[in-house]
Amino acid sequence: MITLELAKEAGVSNHVPEAAAESPTLEISVLGPLTIRRGDVELTAGDLGGPKPRQVLEILLLNFGSAVSKTRIIDLLWNGNHPAVALPTLESYVSVLRRRLQPGAGRTGPLRTVTGGYVIDRTMVDLDLERFTTLTEQAAVAAPHAALELLTEALELAASPLLGDELLPGWAEEERALHAERVGRARVLAAESALLVGEVGKAIAWSGAAAREDSLNERAWTTLVLALEQNGENTEALRAFDRCRRIMDEELGCAPTGLLKEAHARLLTSTAPSGGPPARPAPVHPTTENHPDAPPATRQETGRLRILIVDDHTTFSDLLAGALDREPDLTSVGAATSVDSAASMFRELRPDVVVMDLYLADGSGLNAAERILAETPEARIVMLTGNPSQEALREAARMGICGFLPKDGALGVMLDTLQHARPGNMIVHPSLVARLGSMTGSAPDSAGK
Repeated sequence: MITLELAKEAGVSNHVPEAAAESPTLEISVLGPLTIRRGDVELTAGDLGGPKPRQVLEILLLNFGSAVSKTRIIDLLWNGNHPAVALPTLESYVSVLRRRLQPGAGRTGPLRTVTGGYVIDRTMVDLDLERFTTLTEQAAVAAPHAALELLTEALELAASPLLGDELLPGWAEEERALHAERVGRARVLAAESALLVGEVGKAIAWSGAAAREDSLNERAWTTLVLALEQNGENTEALRAFDRCRRIMDEELGCAPTGLLKEAHARLLTSTAPSGGPPARPAPVHPTTENHPDAPPATRQETGRLRILIVDDHTTFSDLLAGALDREPDLTSVGAATSVDSAASMFRELRPDVVVMDLYLADGSGLNAAERILAETPEARIVMLTGNPSQEALREAARMGICGFLPKDGALGVMLDTLQHARPGNMIVHPSLVARLGSMTGSAPDSAGK
């Protein structure tokens, strides 16, 4: 139990409850510009006696309700290089703050002295940052409808950054960054709650904002893709997945997983052209009894999807082969450069999937595909092109080609398409789908690349 002498030394009155009841409650906002309301009086950062007293208040507010030692405050104020008179200077700053914040209340107002430091009495101050924290904590354990209401209020409070556009010392910039992360998590939770209750527009807006602010936030990307899919915006959902896959590959060297990957598989199927040929039977993988010349290494033995690359640009083939071989469930088995070599290598290697350029040195990739499909109708072929025509797309659909992708598109899209390609359901990249209705019916120019 604290003694009377210690209480006096610490500046703690033995009539605190009565003094607190008489003191005016402060309303303080640190989300956005620092503002303080004391009854009818409004104070701003410029009314607190200068930068250092203001920073003392900010330090205490960011540790709301917890005591901060004088030593810690001095270290933060002077970045570990404080003057010899730092302690009396700090005490003078606190006196200035008390005159501004709690005139006439002395040490019995919201800014309290405790043993060795200072604290803001949370029972006497309404702080918007504290309300944001409370709302998000309540939302984390609430049902979706209630969580959405709580998070909507929290995000309205956090519409501006912590301490606004004020130029801050290093310690405050760190606090601002940490708060931005908390707001990002709140946005994702709000988007997930909105999606669960059918508020798809809010889910798209919040998850999109969270993904823009933290491009490596897979939960934000997942919610954005699912919300766009639920809203019928499948092309936009695929584009969002493309951005996510590219960023994660470049920054982390990994690919999206879980719900995001499952959504992508559905979207690839849903964006296939609806006017194609009748569906082919499910693919039948050749066996050694049907093809005595089949190589001994099959997908069942290797556990990896075996890919034949057909492209007369050897640099592109080499790069693609390297990317395939880095994937745990894919592998390249060879590279052909012409129509003739494509047909012969397919016959020899029996790959699971063929990825083929539309334009080859000795003719169209459609010719090579036609020869392969004539021998093996269940073959899975994905066509690449940088200059498609409506005629080529129509012919590919008639033939039973499984996919049509832009050659300069995202690697992640190609890899996922190779995984999900199936005869009878042609997967076409959104950028090509968008052009189907506007392209002329000219045949592909086999000389162009």
